[in-house]
Amino acid sequence: MSAAGGLIFDSVRAGWSVEIYLESPADERALHILGANGVGLPEVFEFEPAWPDAVFLSAALHNRHRGVQRLVATSIRRHVTDIGVWGGGVTGFDAEAGREHRLSTAARAFKFHAMKAAGLGAEVAVVEPFHAR
Repeated sequence: MSAAGGLIFDSVRAGWSVEIYLESPADERALHILGANGVGLPEVFEFEPAWPDAVFLSAALHNRHRGVQRLVATSIRRHVTDIGVWGGGVTGFDAEAGREHRLSTAARAFKFHAMKAAGLGAEVAVVEPFHAR
């Protein structure tokens, strides 16, 4: 939420189909505030025939979940997906730090309320930084 909530809101608002995979069941009120829903994180991602245009993930999740590691490796091999990582770098993923998503005014407002609903601090930055390729 704190790392990519603004990106989620702005993407949903722009009409993108946004799928959020949760490692463990959680109160989804914060996601609903952003206009999104969460589903359980699968062991294997099945996207054929339509591969995602973008994949954003936490470095910590990548480091501990083999299915996410395979998703990133396959996305890199296909060269068709923008990949963004927050919370540090990922082994085997050649990415540049410094890519940012600048939140819209609406995204900042909705993210503020989503973070409060999730019990997180309510300070919302103007940009969300990612390592990306």
